Amino acid sequence: MTINLAEDAIHALNRAAAVAAREAAEATTPRHILAGAISQRDPALLQALAALSLDLDALPEPMRDAPETYGGHLPFTPPAHEVLAAAIEASTAAGHDRTGSAHFLVGVATAGDEESRGVLEEWGMDGDALAAALAAQTEDDSDEPEAGGEGPDTAAGDTPDPGTGSPAATIITALLVALCLACAPDAPPDTPRGDDPVATPVDGPA
Repeated sequence: MTINLAEDAIHALNRAAAVAAREAAEATTPRHILAGAISQRDPALLQALAALSLDLDALPEPMRDAPETYGGHLPFTPPAHEVLAAAIEASTAAGHDRTGSAHFLVGVATAGDEESRGVLEEWGMDGDALAAALAAQTEDDSDEPEAGGEGPDTAAGDTPDPGTGSPAATIITALLVALCLACAPDAPPDTPRGDDPVATPVDGPA
């Protein structure tokens, strides 16, 4: 399995970790991923939201102002793992070569916890409608040359996460390797990190 993360997706996950750190959380949740993706404001997402007549300003400010960088590392909660796996599946189903930050919203709508899905429902966003809007962009761009060289390409084997044996864990193992290679910090974490509730490829098994 090959997982291709778009550059904006990597930045969105870094923002998600920054939101988690700002809240002194011990791990990144689906709501943090949602805030990171929305705050990234990728053009593909903005175009899709415009097609659905959804206004970002209608969201609470904490969902729109995720810090741009975070120098440390926080693990993902199990529900966040499922969101990321669903996002990757959504991008593949749409025929996209890379998983972008916009797909994270589809992932939250599909596999998010009650809190994160509640944010989308209150906003009026439908996951299927967003997925269709993103797929329509692929059809519009089908005659354009394929872009390359942006974002890390990380090949994943079939070794599952030490903590679980689910397909989502296998997918996220490769995703985390790509993220950590691309976002290796030059500074210590902004917030002391607690005990990780979920083992990651960086931290290793507990």
